[in-house]
Amino acid sequence: MSFKGQIQAAVGWNWNDGAVDNDRLDYTKQLLDGNGADQAETVWHDEDTTLLDGASTTLDLTGLTRTVLGDTHTVTFLTVKAVLIINHATSDGQLVVGDAASDEWAEPFGADVDQVVVPENSPLLLANPTTGWAVDASNKNLKLAASGGDVDYSIAILGIITAAGSGSGSGA
Repeated sequence: MSFKGQIQAAVGWNWNDGAVDNDRLDYTKQLLDGNGADQAETVWHDEDTTLLDGASTTLDLTGLTRTVLGDTHTVTFLTVKAVLIINHATSDGQLVVGDAASDEWAEPFGADVDQVVVPENSPLLLANPTTGWAVDASNKNLKLAASGGDVDYSIAILGIITAAGSGSGSGA
C-alpha cells in the first residue's frame, strides 16, 4: 500500500477599475509516502460534525479512530504535517481551536492557551510539510469549541505515524 498527500491553498481575484488585476496566489505541495521531510503516511478526517453553542470536543492526536471500508483503525500521530478545519456554519457560530485543558497540542499556535478563531463559513489551513509539528504524550490534545452559535465543521489531519528510521506504516 502507498500513500500520497497534498496540501493546497489558493486566493484569486479579479479587479477592474480601468486597469485590470486578474491573478491568483497558489500553493501546492505533494507529500510522498514516508516519515521524513516533505512526506506523510496517513490522514485522519471527520466530516460534518456538529457542536452546539458552548460545547467543545478534544481530539487526542495519539488515539484518533476512523472507519475505512468497514474496519475501525486507530491513528496515532507522531508528527502532523497539515490540518484543515472548515467551519460550515452560515451565521453566528465561530469555531475556537486550541487551549485544551491538559496535554495541549499547541505547536502551530505558538504557546499553550493560544487559540485561533475560525469564523462562520471559513477554512483554517495550518501546514508544515517539511518538518511538521511533533505530537507526544504531553502535546497531543486539540480542542475545538463552538462559540456564538452552533457550528458544523469538517477536519482533516495529515501526518506521520512511524518514527524516522523505521518502516513506513501507510494508513494505519
